[in-house]
Amino acid sequence: MTVEMFTPRWYYKGKVPFENQQEIERTFEEFMDLEKNFINPDNINGELLTSYGLPTNQSAPWERWLEFIKPCLSEMVDQLKPKRDIEVVPQEAWVNRYQKGHYQEYHCHSVQHCNLAAVYFYRLEGGCTNFKFYNNQHAAYKACGLDDMFEIPTAATITPKVQQGDIIIFPAHYPHLVSPNKSEFERITFSANFDVVPASNVSTTKHGKDLDLI
Repeated sequence: MTVEMFTPRWYYKGKVPFENQQEIERTFEEFMDLEKNFINPDNINGELLTSYGLPTNQSAPWERWLEFIKPCLSEMVDQLKPKRDIEVVPQEAWVNRYQKGHYQEYHCHSVQHCNLAAVYFYRLEGGCTNFKFYNNQHAAYKACGLDDMFEIPTAATITPKVQQGDIIIFPAHYPHLVSPNKSEFERITFSANFDVVPASNVSTTKHGKDLDLI
């Protein structure tokens, strides 16, 4: 007999093709160089520079970025085995910059018309991601004492093993955080929200998905 697991959580991890990574850098070079594109907002629990919510963020080349990450989005959809024809509709995307000491507290992306969130690791000099999923269920094992008694396969936080150029995609309700950047290197990520919905107009010759990036 063995200890069995059930209802595990999941996330997709993919590597954006190297030539696409280079194109992303070239495409966003001008946007990254302008200080006006980033602020340290008062309405976010954390200390970071972000393009989120700024008017200039709307003029960033997000449509091109979506094309560059499309191979990973297609792979994710294939691996999740759609039960019906679907569309993956992008909602918004933004840049987060974490200099030394910067961090972002516990949060999730549970908003209307968003059921998937993504993080693209644009720059990871120094090799440390600082991105962590938070497991709310772990507190129950701590409170009842089971975590002190057994080597239970659970933890309060889970840190995905990623490298520069990787992308992770996960259900938008997953809580996550970014621990303080202790290195001298700036860490830059792109975040995005998507809404997976039934396809409204899919050709009868297709089956499984319609990755409609608009």
